[in-house]
Amino acid sequence: MSSPAEQYSVADVPLREIRRELAALVALADTAERPKPDVINPPGHGMAGHEWRIAQEAPFANRPPLWVVRTVDDPETRDGVYVAQPDPYVTYDWERQLDFVAMSPLDARRLAMAILAAADRAEHQTAGVPRLEDRRSKKRRERDQMT
Repeated sequence: MSSPAEQYSVADVPLREIRRELAALVALADTAERPKPDVINPPGHGMAGHEWRIAQEAPFANRPPLWVVRTVDDPETRDGVYVAQPDPYVTYDWERQLDFVAMSPLDARRLAMAILAAADRAEHQTAGVPRLEDRRSKKRRERDQMT
């Protein structure tokens, strides 16, 4: 029996269906609500501003590693995005252990898009459903091997 990836081919999908799916995805992206901050640090805080926390699954950690993303209100540093992942094995005062990396908003968006693209690809590979760009890459590789 063939795998799901062998049973399904993007070449078998009519262009109108691809366009319809693309239009639905664009509509979803345009209307998707951004996550609200988990914490708003007050003016007296060392990094006053908004904070998003993302707990990562880590079965062997004492507590889940927590990615922290912040924007700050300080006029000197408010033009950046600050990202930190603490050590998952630190059980005491984890907030003091944060090591933030400063990024421009453009770099933060590029990182976020790369993570989304990688997650999308991993899900497609797990489901055995080929993506259009994977098919194009395969055709390019085959064409390059012939020359």
